[in-house]
Amino acid sequence: MGQSQVYNFTLPKASFPVNIGVMADPGQTYNTSVMLDHLRATNPELVLLVGDFTYADEWLTLETRLPDGLKYTYQPKWDTWSRLFQPLLSHVPVIHTNGNHEIEQQPSGVRNTAYNYRFPTPQKSSEAPTTFTGTTKSNPYTNLYYSVELPGVFKSISLTSYSIDQKENGFNKEQEQYKWLEQELKNTDRTKTPWLVVLVHAPWYNTYATHFKENECMRQMYEWLMIKYNVDMMLFGHVHAYERVKPINNYKVDECGPVHITIGDGGNVEGTYKDFIDTVNPRPAYCDNPNSGKQFPSYQPQKCLTYQDGQYCFKQQPDWSAYREPSFGHGNLELMNATHAKWTWTKNQWPAFNVADEVIIVRKDKEVGSCG
Repeated sequence: MGQSQVYNFTLPKASFPVNIGVMADPGQTYNTSVMLDHLRATNPELVLLVGDFTYADEWLTLETRLPDGLKYTYQPKWDTWSRLFQPLLSHVPVIHTNGNHEIEQQPSGVRNTAYNYRFPTPQKSSEAPTTFTGTTKSNPYTNLYYSVELPGVFKSISLTSYSIDQKENGFNKEQEQYKWLEQELKNTDRTKTPWLVVLVHAPWYNTYATHFKENECMRQMYEWLMIKYNVDMMLFGHVHAYERVKPINNYKVDECGPVHITIGDGGNVEGTYKDFIDTVNPRPAYCDNPNSGKQFPSYQPQKCLTYQDGQYCFKQQPDWSAYREPSFGHGNLELMNATHAKWTWTKNQWPAFNVADEVIIVRKDKEVGSCG
């Protein structure tokens, strides 16, 4: 038996500027390949992958999609995905979070097995992973939350909304992840890591009809922490399209809030989501009857309802939605210095680049708790 080839990568330098590639929901299609070509051409020093890697749970065989109603996951798709991404991830480090397509629940109830084995992160009180098990009722958060620091530059925090604990008990302040996050934010020294970025798969703010307000319970429980500790940016996937949200707090534009980016447009087999909640026709039934709970999927059944101007669904694009477009693509976050960053979104348009959205983000040093 021959040996696998040995690869190596170089960690980003602990100084500005730093170029970070961003993607989510890539899957493994032609559109994924185009996205990867564009992303690699930007020479990222680090990649943030905001969940839903392979879509192995959508395949019956290597070439056959899963019929509706059948639950199955074709594990060799993890291998084909790894080969597709090898030219990038064999040389560039990745920070990631899990999505709903990483759950892959087994008959025993164990979840996230392939994800945890292939993308392990440091466990409790360890410098390196010592266990690679799936998540269970007795250990519902294994590998699903963690933080990474690039000293002098930024801290990234990855969170989940797909723990068994969250599914069965909703979101509350006594849960393991919440208590860890509050302490982690409290201990973050912004003089040492000026930029603070949080990764969550399902968006908190979304103007597309698909997955509309799906993660509202998590937002209601966690958002005040983002405001209190001055998080600069939150990155999301799940919605197969692009949207940039202005600094926001509780559905209002607020300079105390983080910029939100939804970038679940990496190329996956399900295609892009094209309908906006304010223009879709006919309107989803849950707009008039949100209490039915039909908008909440089985993997995230928590029901939290909020209304803006007396309406559950928006009737026009909210002022906080700065730019949205249902196209495949990727993002780049260039941390220029301790106060300025450039965000760009490049949509797939072979063979040329097409930067469709670009903005300079300016962070201001604020005292903890001065907002909110």
